[in-house]
Amino acid sequence: MKRVYTADSVAMAWHIRNVLEQYDIAATVRNDRLYSVAGEIPFIECLPQVWVEKQLDIRRAEQIIKELVSESEIEGEDWVCENCGEGHATSFALCWNCQHSIPSNC
Repeated sequence: MKRVYTADSVAMAWHIRNVLEQYDIAATVRNDRLYSVAGEIPFIECLPQVWVEKQLDIRRAEQIIKELVSESEIEGEDWVCENCGEGHATSFALCWNCQHSIPSNC
């Protein structure tokens, strides 16, 4: 087994694990229950980790994770709702105020 990813959150670790499982890569999440002891031990040791079980799957898993993480880091421009004028960050696809969709020019 080899660690292929250390996540900032338990949800992200499980998301990565689930994506790897979709590619038939057996993976395990570790440290997903250590958040309660953070502070008692160094926080870096409490972060959730994704481990790949088979040596032959490690490179493929690392590539999938790299692509997945780079997709989530795509930056765009902030946008203003055409319906109510509320400003939003790029990551929002709907207006939080009126649920109007992102303008097509964004």
